Amino acid sequence: MKLPMILDAAHIDQAAELVEEYYTKTYKRGEIQTGARFESWAGGGDAPEVVNTITADDLIAVGFLSVEVPAPAAIGILETHKAKISELLIEIPADLDLASVSTEKFASTLGQGSAAIQLWRILRQSDAERWDVGPTKASKIMARKRPRLIPIYDSVISSVMEMKNSDKQWITWHELLTDGSGLPERLKEIQEKAGVAPDASALRIMDVVLWKHGKDLLQTKTS
Repeated sequence: MKLPMILDAAHIDQAAELVEEYYTKTYKRGEIQTGARFESWAGGGDAPEVVNTITADDLIAVGFLSVEVPAPAAIGILETHKAKISELLIEIPADLDLASVSTEKFASTLGQGSAAIQLWRILRQSDAERWDVGPTKASKIMARKRPRLIPIYDSVISSVMEMKNSDKQWITWHELLTDGSGLPERLKEIQEKAGVAPDASALRIMDVVLWKHGKDLLQTKTS
């Protein structure tokens, strides 16, 4: 799978402009786009005091990205499955970048049987009655808790990347980040040029670029 040109070396300035706009654009009442607060809300989902538990603030933050966690799912995540979720989060490194995961370690970190996949299945309720948490909501919850390791998946990203579904998203991003093409370095340069969100993860910067780019493409097609 190829990256869109917006993330190649010739478009760093354009990508940086997209990131800068996402984090600074204000609306009629002076408020910024809610997504700009996703990773920083309440100190962040990976703050030391909450790094291994999903909190109500995490679900609020997910709502900043235009999705809503249904009440039954919220109760299940915050109460019913709280202990198991915490056990799994303890096993998922909070200080590990997806680009730093070796090929040999990918399977144990994000492959079948990993704690990350088990958490994904709990959030999706893959083995029980569904509670309306699809791949988009699940990815946003996990990205809030592990912003350096778990990318966001949604309809815009999947369209831009021509992904048929979320099944191979993690291995796809891992391959693109570790193929020697310099994507991690470009993401850092984009972030520095944008001059905003200095604490955002590389994956979040990538998500913002692709999401903004995808939205612009959609607007162009429909105008």
